[in-house]
Amino acid sequence: MAMMINVHQVGAAMINSRAAMLVDAETGQVLYQQNAAQQLPVASVSKLLTACVIEDEITAHQLHWQQKVKINKAVAAVSSDPNYSAIGLKAGQSYTVRDLFDAMMVKSADGAALALSTAAGDSIKQFNTKMVKKARQIGLKDVKVVNAVGLRNGDLKQLQQPKLGKDTENAMSVRDVAALTLYLLKHYPQILKVTSRAQQNFTIARGQVVTADNSNQMLPGKPYAVPNVVIDGLKTGTSDQAGACFVSTGTYQGHRMITVVLGANQNVPGDRFVQTQRLYQYLQTGVRLKKLTLSCQQTYQKVVKGNKRHVTVKAAPLVVWQPVHDYQPLKLHLHYRTSLLDRHGQLVAPITKGQRLGKVIVSGKESQTVDHQQLTLTLTSRQTVKRLNLWQRLFN
Repeated sequence: MAMMINVHQVGAAMINSRAAMLVDAETGQVLYQQNAAQQLPVASVSKLLTACVIEDEITAHQLHWQQKVKINKAVAAVSSDPNYSAIGLKAGQSYTVRDLFDAMMVKSADGAALALSTAAGDSIKQFNTKMVKKARQIGLKDVKVVNAVGLRNGDLKQLQQPKLGKDTENAMSVRDVAALTLYLLKHYPQILKVTSRAQQNFTIARGQVVTADNSNQMLPGKPYAVPNVVIDGLKTGTSDQAGACFVSTGTYQGHRMITVVLGANQNVPGDRFVQTQRLYQYLQTGVRLKKLTLSCQQTYQKVVKGNKRHVTVKAAPLVVWQPVHDYQPLKLHLHYRTSLLDRHGQLVAPITKGQRLGKVIVSGKESQTVDHQQLTLTLTSRQTVKRLNLWQRLFN
């Protein structure tokens, strides 16, 4: 039976962790945030960035899923250490990129992540550089990369970086973790076919098969599953400095959601999942959906120098989340492309049907997105307005 906490409303700092965030993956809207900007240790959550780099290399044909990766003694030493997330890769054995990737995402296997970081011939330092470059490409602001695994530098044994302290480990802000997850789901949604598996079999050596349970205890049928929410990912992480961390994604009322909890109590079994439950219960009881559409006045816009004096404009309806209590109404503001306006700020013909005229910006306390932007919609014309010369306008 699923374990469920009872929280009627999530207020400021109601999530018992160092940082937390709840995001709508469709729009990027932030529904809840706590300590969003502080850079914090993230442990194995950093494997999401590793996954992005590997997926990029697969797409660029620098790697392929059935490519074999031979395990050296240094990687095997990490993979077999029972103090880590160990799957027991054998030195001298070869494993496919596919198997290593699945082991990394289902079991959070540290040795598998290390092996993947060298699969394209990179050193640990070179793969770190790729991770930093990818983080910048995504737009992440507060990322520190030590290795592809999420372990402390000293935990890599022979593979530790000599110029870094032994206790140094990967770090990100909760906002960056949410943005990274948003990017991963948008560009590589097939990863959910892996992370939704309750368990996975791995062939470690001939005649030796290991069955690993998914570390995500919020999947359907798992102890911390949430009623009315179908969770199908994504990643746990644990270390002494990071505490218990968890990134989840799932669907609720047809909307894909992302939650991030960093620094929950690792000494309380399941605490990261309990704090994530709090976020999902807030989603179900503390906010509601509202459809935003242009008003009649906004739809009907004046045009000069055309065969018509007005043009009707449109923008797709936007569905947003708003708190059930004590919220300020969100407002839509039309911003036209300056190239379409005269010096008085009026639309000027010609305008063609379907032409992009500008954008609609949503303003209000609840309109922030995970990338610090406001929610926006594309504004287009519903009809064509031809340009007339001066004499035509005088007699029109």
